[in-house]
Amino acid sequence: MATSSSKRISMGGKDQTRLRIERMEAEREERRRIMQERKLEREIEEQRNIAAGNPGDVDFIGLVRKWREDHSSDAKPLESG
Repeated sequence: MATSSSKRISMGGKDQTRLRIERMEAEREERRRIMQERKLEREIEEQRNIAAGNPGDVDFIGLVRKWREDHSSDAKPLESG
């Protein structure tokens, strides 16, 4: 006697396990694509930093740049005297 899941498979349907596997594979491919894009962006940013005479850790330089942008309104001019 055939079970309902084996009937579904033999009739061309996919069981939940196979659907889950396919979804996991698609999600993995998407993660890999995103990581490749990030890797390329980091490489471009690193080259831009080197060209600007600021070699170093891309993440650290990015954090410093963001901090400067966030706090640029807090800067006070130096008083000569």
